Amino acid sequence: MADKDDKKEKPVTQADRIVFLALKGALVATVFLFTPLLTVVLNAIGLGSAAPLLNALMFPLLFICFGAMGYGMWKKKIGEKSEPDE
Repeated sequence: MADKDDKKEKPVTQADRIVFLALKGALVATVFLFTPLLTVVLNAIGLGSAAPLLNALMFPLLFICFGAMGYGMWKKKIGEKSEPDE
């Protein structure tokens, strides 16, 4: 039976950080796109006139985050292929 000490933990790579950061950005953009939360916040601070521009800003942000997530996954896959198996 294998102990926990036998398992080697992989270090956090740059690709992992990219995927995690892009996932957080996509979640934030999704919350602001599909809920009226950002509109309420903008109205509360007096910037309600900027609310119609939200879709023009949030959809590209969402797609950029998805692209960065795909890039990070690709980098991780390429990095795993280049590592020798032990």
